[in-house]
Amino acid sequence: MTDRRALTVRQLNEAIQAALKGAFPEPVWVKGEVQRLPRDAARRNHVYFELHEAGDNGAAGFQIPTAILQWDRNRFGLGRFLDGTDPAFQLQNELEVCLLCRVDFYPPFGKTSLKVVGIDPEFSLGQLEAQRRRVLAWLEQEGLLRLNATRPLPDLPLRVGLITSRGSAAEQDFRTGLQASGYDFGVMLVDCRVQGEQTAPQIIAALEHLAGQDLDVVVITRGGGSRADLSWFDQAPLCEAVARCPLPVVTAIGHEIDTSLVDLCAHTRCKTPTAAAELLTERVREQDRRLEEAARRLQDLAARRLREAEQRLEVIRRLAPAIEAWRDRSRHRLHAMSTGLALHIGPLVDRHERRLQDAASRIAARAERRVGAARDKAGYLAGRVAREAVRAAAAPRPRLDLLAEKVRLLDPARLLERGFTLTLDARGRVLRRVADVTPGQTLRTRFADGEVTSVETRPRRSRKRKGDAGGGEEDPGQQALF
Repeated sequence: MTDRRALTVRQLNEAIQAALKGAFPEPVWVKGEVQRLPRDAARRNHVYFELHEAGDNGAAGFQIPTAILQWDRNRFGLGRFLDGTDPAFQLQNELEVCLLCRVDFYPPFGKTSLKVVGIDPEFSLGQLEAQRRRVLAWLEQEGLLRLNATRPLPDLPLRVGLITSRGSAAEQDFRTGLQASGYDFGVMLVDCRVQGEQTAPQIIAALEHLAGQDLDVVVITRGGGSRADLSWFDQAPLCEAVARCPLPVVTAIGHEIDTSLVDLCAHTRCKTPTAAAELLTERVREQDRRLEEAARRLQDLAARRLREAEQRLEVIRRLAPAIEAWRDRSRHRLHAMSTGLALHIGPLVDRHERRLQDAASRIAARAERRVGAARDKAGYLAGRVAREAVRAAAAPRPRLDLLAEKVRLLDPARLLERGFTLTLDARGRVLRRVADVTPGQTLRTRFADGEVTSVETRPRRSRKRKGDAGGGEEDPGQQALF
């Protein structure tokens, strides 16, 4: 153990540095996702950030510190990728990039890092385009590209929701366009970032907020930028939120030649913020023209009706003397006709009155003659009926007397006076035979001067039939009835 070789930290780090220089003598191209890039990177001398590579679970599995130093920035012209002066590409967080880097190891800190000396913008733009195509295919499959276009854009879109960065040139251009129209537009601004990883979440939240307000249209706008800047408007969640917004969405994003996927999902795409303002003002102006045209037509119609009324009044004024003369002539003719009718109707009425009186007299005389004849005939018929009634009543009297005598002679009371009796049961029925009497039965015997009640107590004996011994003698029990 005494002859072992022990390296100091410095010796180890310098050895690592030498080994890395031997392994990577020239700059190498490194692919990764930009993270932790400062927002004010364009104003810094040295820009420090990280390159990440996602692991199997989607999270950052590998990372390495990366820097753009001031002298490399100036020497290799990398500043245009930071300050946005490059028309096609700008370095941003969450952007897949391919960087030309020197592998560096700093012995005092034992830190490995990458020093950027070159950037391949075509790589990043290719990645963005591939992602854009995937999102576009998904939007077509879900039917979201023209969904918002089905929302009706009001004829008077005076209540506007504006989504942009507060104080930006896009906001000023849009407001200036509305104010120049002279119409009373109301603008509700929602301040949002229009570049970077917060773009989609903030604009989605703004759309949800404005959807609950009393608005006519929503406008999303920002100024120009590189293709990488505008790629934030190609994200699937943001496109879906625009497509499903219940209000019509008008976009004015980037330059005239730029078209984002949000533009394709919106109701209407405008080239610039000023063009978006002109779209709304022109729609209001069209309704203004229609209103003026309607007012003009109404005024012309009223004037025409007034002229027609004046012409009719003129005709009436011209005809008034003739109408008055005709009225006077008609009045004179009616007076003459009424006078003539009075002279003619008087004798005619008198003549008809006399005829009515003569007819009434004749009718009264005829009625009196007929009434007298009817009265005489009625008296004759009444006398005849009386005589016939007396004769008809006298004819059956002898027969009635005979019948009355028969009735008197056949009266049961006379038989009772002669000594006969009448035997009845308890219910008043006449008992004509011994067989009608049962033992113990109550009997009522009626005499001429009253009635006696008795009860049959002896058993009844059968009567002898003809031919039996003893001849036709009656039942001895009959003698014991009383």
